[in-house]
Amino acid sequence: MAMKLSVVWADGTFPSDTAPLVGPLEECARKAAELGYEAMSLTVNRPGELEAERVNRIMKEYGLKVSGLATGRGYSVDGLGLAMADEERRRAAVDRMLAHGELCARLGGAKLIVGSMRGWIRDAGSEEEYEKLFRASMEQLLEQAQRQGTRVTMEVFSLADSDFGCTIAQGAEFIRSFHTPAFCLQLDTAHIHAAREADFAGEILKAGDLLGQMDLSDLGRLAPDGKHFDFPALMEALKKIGYEDYLVMEYRAQPPENAAKAGLDYIRTLL
Repeated sequence: MAMKLSVVWADGTFPSDTAPLVGPLEECARKAAELGYEAMSLTVNRPGELEAERVNRIMKEYGLKVSGLATGRGYSVDGLGLAMADEERRRAAVDRMLAHGELCARLGGAKLIVGSMRGWIRDAGSEEEYEKLFRASMEQLLEQAQRQGTRVTMEVFSLADSDFGCTIAQGAEFIRSFHTPAFCLQLDTAHIHAAREADFAGEILKAGDLLGQMDLSDLGRLAPDGKHFDFPALMEALKKIGYEDYLVMEYRAQPPENAAKAGLDYIRTLL
């Protein structure tokens, strides 16, 4: 098997610098299939925004899968977080993510992405309290995932977007502590670059058994073109660990024009 290709989608009702395809789902699914993508990663805030039967019908029509659900707007828009000292808001965050988890199962086992919903240490008041609350929340999400046979990913952010688990090694250590294959690592080239992980390829080799999603973006959330980030080194590391899951294009719809194609064309030269 080879690495699979997915692209982030947003419906166009809010600004997004992480979705190469923006607009009505059916229109974007048709375009994704024409470009040669195998899946789409769907940006969603509230679970009711996506109706599973309709999404499945559209995906089937165009021969696509749903690779994952991007859920960060629950934090950035609605102010819910999985490590908040405010128990009502933390509980609401867990409930929302559990509902997203149910949707993931109905969408054929899409991954539940934990990115911005993890929040910041300040949400809990201290690092010790943050880890305690975040761990408690993740235990609930993972119990559901194990029961459903789905997976939860935790994205490693740079310090610009979080202050917990901000290196590949730290993220891997936290995930390993749960001792479940339902919990996997999600990496993003934009965050790897911002974190200045000089030996990111070596760190990927160490954490390779955990990697469940690899997001691709150049600096400034632009389409990959090989001029800034060392994508050849990244792809070589992924090949060495035998990575066969999704490469997810996660960047601005433009520039350049038709960025969903431009980034994909470049990455295909490295496969």
